Amino acid sequence: MASNAPATSAARPLEHMTKLSPCVYFYRPTTAPPAPSTTGATASQKPAPKLIILASWMGARDPHIAKYLVQYQALFPASPILLLRSEPRHFIRPRGNAAEFSPAVPVVRSIFPELGDATADDKQTNPPQQQQPQLLIHAWSNGGASALLHLRRAMGPVAAPLPPYTLVLDSTPGAFRYRAAYLAFTTGLTGLARWFVAPLMHLMCVMYWVQHELIGRGRTGPLQSTRGALNDAASRRSEVRRAYVYGEGDRLVHWRDVEGHAAEAEGKGFSVKTEKFEGGEHVAHVRVDAARYWRVVKETWEGWD
Repeated sequence: MASNAPATSAARPLEHMTKLSPCVYFYRPTTAPPAPSTTGATASQKPAPKLIILASWMGARDPHIAKYLVQYQALFPASPILLLRSEPRHFIRPRGNAAEFSPAVPVVRSIFPELGDATADDKQTNPPQQQQPQLLIHAWSNGGASALLHLRRAMGPVAAPLPPYTLVLDSTPGAFRYRAAYLAFTTGLTGLARWFVAPLMHLMCVMYWVQHELIGRGRTGPLQSTRGALNDAASRRSEVRRAYVYGEGDRLVHWRDVEGHAAEAEGKGFSVKTEKFEGGEHVAHVRVDAARYWRVVKETWEGWD
């Protein structure tokens, strides 16, 4: 976990991060100034997060991830950043996912040593909405949201709830829709590659539908597990507030599924704010209005009351 300078290069945009595993990276800031913001983002005046967890969308490329990292370095120059990367194999072969994300556990525990201390947990009596957040979490798409669940499982079944945190959910969580699932696994493929892969992807979608939607009646499968975990009792004990960022132009995660989840969360006592970006496409809402997007992130951390 050695310190790394925030400088990046076009060839290696994540070179300032320490690679702990194929899907876990860690950045610890130095005294060097953060990379300049391209959206006018300025450092928050509130106490900075002790840790920022960024859970990227499935198959996200380094240059795209780096664009968000730069903004977070501008907003919170002194905060370390833990990156969780989602890959197609995490959905295709779900067994063992917690082990893949286990290198992130020592990082989280080193920054929050009180985790797992039942005595410390018992002393915390205030509802999360009245607490000062210590952790900021930002997840993109179903891949990023599911990575958070894998991390939670990697921390063990007896792990105490996370410290008070805020959560930004970008283009997530979705529910199973056949066309959206097919597009999620074939986006970026063209020509012969798409022609060869298409039958396999259709087969996977049919198998998922039969197993989880028909036999499981929409109550089983990784998508449903992720949706449920975001609104469960463990999350309610630690989450200060959350924002949903989504748009009607998203072909992979339907906006109604996001709004339905937000309504469910609010009904369970979560502090919720929804931000619909008109014309916003999947994990590209920042392109519609970058200043608004980063204002949502900042306000989610600082509070909107």
